[in-house]
Amino acid sequence: MTTDAEQLDREIDQARRRLAAAQTAIAEKLEIVEKQVRDTVAGAQSAIDDVVTNVKGTVSDTADTLKRSLDVPYQTRRHPWLAFGSAVLVGYLLGGRGGSRGASKGNRFDRDDLYRHQLQQGLTSGVLNEFKGEIGSLRSAAVGAIITALWEIAKQSLSQPDGRKAPQEISRFAPTRKPAG
Repeated sequence: MTTDAEQLDREIDQARRRLAAAQTAIAEKLEIVEKQVRDTVAGAQSAIDDVVTNVKGTVSDTADTLKRSLDVPYQTRRHPWLAFGSAVLVGYLLGGRGGSRGASKGNRFDRDDLYRHQLQQGLTSGVLNEFKGEIGSLRSAAVGAIITALWEIAKQSLSQPDGRKAPQEISRFAPTRKPAG
């Protein structure tokens, strides 16, 4: 019987060795998998950080570009002739609206005709006809103000970065003077 007991002890001992070897192999494989997972997570986190940094940079660049595009003084300094041409075009378009410059004698109404005309076309139309000359004057004043403002922008675009006037700049209103001496 000792042979059977010895045989059984040997099999149990071999099973324990196989079990220990399997546990060691599993532990090694788990360490390898854990390292791969850590590397993958670190790589993914690094890639995400890079993407976030790139997106932040792109958004910042786009915002700066948009701010520069909408900065009228900056664009006027960069493209003075385009700004001047645009100002002339806007002035022409605003100045050309509204039809006739003044009412002729044939278009004027006496009070009875004006009252009938207001009843027919409504109060708003009559008031607009009555103040047509004043509206034309306001339009002319607005166009003049726009042109004056654009002239000032053009003068500023000719000034040097430190705020001094450029030597070739000439004032539109003041005659040139010779230095006293």
